[in-house]
Amino acid sequence: MEAQEVSVGEFDNERYTEVAQRDLEMVEINANIIKNDNDVFIFFSDEADGAQIVISGTQVEKAKRILDTKFVY
Repeated sequence: MEAQEVSVGEFDNERYTEVAQRDLEMVEINANIIKNDNDVFIFFSDEADGAQIVISGTQVEKAKRILDTKFVY
């Protein structure tokens, strides 16, 4: 059974999202960016221009430790 994907961070700036994705991928966590633009409607986001990091649910704890050391939400 495939692990569910979960959002581990929401960022106001797409550049910060790209930095977070890079940091997670450096420790072998496959991270995807979902951004809210005119072509994509993200129903679980209140941010109009924000972006989210989505990873496998099995790596949430490790990802949160990494993101918490670098970013303040």
